[in-house]
Amino acid sequence: MSGLVRAESLFRARRRARRLRSARPALLLAIVTTLVGGVVWVGYASPLMRLSSITVKGTSRLSTAQVLAAAGVRAGVPLVEVPVGDVRRRVASLTPVARVRVDRDWPNRLVIRVTERRPVATVSAGGDAGRGVVLLDSAGVAFAADPTVPTGLLDLRIPPPALGDTSSAGAAALRVWDQLPPDVRREIRWMRADTPDAVSFELARGSTVVWGSATDSGEKLSVLAALMRSRASVYDVSTPSVAVTR
Repeated sequence: MSGLVRAESLFRARRRARRLRSARPALLLAIVTTLVGGVVWVGYASPLMRLSSITVKGTSRLSTAQVLAAAGVRAGVPLVEVPVGDVRRRVASLTPVARVRVDRDWPNRLVIRVTERRPVATVSAGGDAGRGVVLLDSAGVAFAADPTVPTGLLDLRIPPPALGDTSSAGAAALRVWDQLPPDVRREIRWMRADTPDAVSFELARGSTVVWGSATDSGEKLSVLAALMRSRASVYDVSTPSVAVTR
């Protein structure tokens, strides 16, 4: 009799094990579904995960209000739904912005880090003297206007560009400026570029250097150094193989 009881008990145990094995996939699916549902609820429905603040960093020329207006994000939306790429592109479209980074700061904050363009040259706005100057960055982008002339910037004489435009002549002149050694830069009163291939500058001694395009700068510097051993009003190194003085 005891043998039959043990056999029946073993049979029941095996049957329970089979039922558990067959139920395991459904149980796992239920657990996963519950977890996913919880994550979705937290991300989309929980008030703790909704955008409540936007922090703007790195601005000086732009105001926080200008950046927020360009970002076009409203508070109260789930943070996970904020289109970070679109926000980045909209803020980057502001003329004074060189670079921008947008990050979600969980659980409910958006951080916009702006790197503004840095002025390296001024261009007369044209017309009356009271119109001030346009500021250019190192790439030749006209990104701001100033009613006064800031100190410490290159006086660049090119056709006045509109704000937001990139001046090809200005970009060429600034490439030349970047290639010149500091001791030559210190001697420059102003640079001029009517076209990208017609860059020139005036030295403190009153002489004019006709540089031409932004190419062959190393050779032009060597020729200019040799020519400047003699006094002249014009040093033309635009074609360094046939450089002349006048």
